[in-house]
Amino acid sequence: MKVRSKLAGLAAAGLAATAIAAPAGAQTPTGEIPKDKISFQLYNFLIPVFGAFPLGDGTFFPPGGTPNSPEGQRTAVLNVFDQMSANGFKSFENFNGTFGWTAAEYREKFESRGLHAVADHGTVDEGSWDARLAEAKALGLKYVGSGGWPAGTNMNTVEGARNMGAVLNRLGTKARAQGLWVYGHNHDAEFSTKLQYDTNGDGVLETVPALEVVILNTDPSLVTFEIDVHWILEGLKYDQDAAIAFIRKYSKRISMLHVKGSDPTKNPQTIPSTDMSRVTDAGGPNDVTRWADIFAAAADVDYYHWEYDLALDPFASSKVAFKLMNELKFGKVRDEPGTVGGTVPATLSLTLGAPGTFGAFTPGVDKEYTATTKATVLSTAGDATLSASDPGYLTNGAFSLAEPLRVEFSKSAWTAPTTNESVDVTFKQLVKRTDPLRTGSYSKTVTFTLSTTQP
Repeated sequence: MKVRSKLAGLAAAGLAATAIAAPAGAQTPTGEIPKDKISFQLYNFLIPVFGAFPLGDGTFFPPGGTPNSPEGQRTAVLNVFDQMSANGFKSFENFNGTFGWTAAEYREKFESRGLHAVADHGTVDEGSWDARLAEAKALGLKYVGSGGWPAGTNMNTVEGARNMGAVLNRLGTKARAQGLWVYGHNHDAEFSTKLQYDTNGDGVLETVPALEVVILNTDPSLVTFEIDVHWILEGLKYDQDAAIAFIRKYSKRISMLHVKGSDPTKNPQTIPSTDMSRVTDAGGPNDVTRWADIFAAAADVDYYHWEYDLALDPFASSKVAFKLMNELKFGKVRDEPGTVGGTVPATLSLTLGAPGTFGAFTPGVDKEYTATTKATVLSTAGDATLSASDPGYLTNGAFSLAEPLRVEFSKSAWTAPTTNESVDVTFKQLVKRTDPLRTGSYSKTVTFTLSTTQP
């Protein structure tokens, strides 16, 4: 692309922006968790249900405890359902299958007590996935997952995270065909482990939590996620702003929260880890979690499951958590990417100033004469070059000067766009003492060219 002499041009600058919908700061938040979305994780009642459970080395937790019989477990589970329903909970996240009942029998037990099972934690394995889905359908679940991730997968590397995403997509394809969702659930390592990844396709690697790479490698129409609020805080070393920003960024991918309290003053030297001493009552006196901000950021959450692993008195803790989820008012924030821009037409513009003049040539004297003018360059191209045609010789009718005319530029090449940049143009003419000069005016037309190879 070339432009000669003078060509006028005009360009509009492009720009991008993000449109953010957020509640007005001056207004009092009025949002709340729908009553039927206040849920609990059955795992909270591990000790009341199991009495004690084996640690695999011949010992039990709690130390010296006696495991409940299968019948004792079933009795304890029904007691949990009775008390939690009486405490105001409407839903729960299941754990440990059906306790020896058939799926239909188990479903009748909790539904007759006013509870709805919406999800469960169990083994996620491609080989047994069909059976998991069949049981989930029978129990009336919506989400099927685990307290972790598909068997045989990891997110320790980018390759591992991508593979995990592929496995989840395959599981999700089968789940969606049954009207169900597969979900992944975090602990601390998913956020304390950092990977280098291009999150937005601009070719720049960013340091991000490993879970972010998994999310970006799953299909939103097939896979969803459950965020454990305590463990995201633990993994991010209790940087609540970072946790809230992550939840806000991926709110459309998060269907469930584990509402679990955090007290980072306990054993701070072990942060981040799975040290359970920092788990506390959600909404309790030692909980530092900014729940209103968390709930506001999690604008698309479907269910809120209270969880307190190994609580000393889970029934008492459930009342603290229910009060939090039932009474807390909060706003909603949702970020939606939007664009605004303009187009820049391919433009090369070259404008020349007044013609240069050497003045009068003096015969019989050695002298180099100079004349100047200005060139104004405008280019939207990736590169540009300013050049002059071979000027040849100044002429006066049939006569020419003996020495050639020379043209020099203060700048003649660009590697980026430029707008209305002034360039000094210098003409030089040598006249020697023996050069014949004809009376009259000498002149020459010079063609200036602005060109590009990258329009």
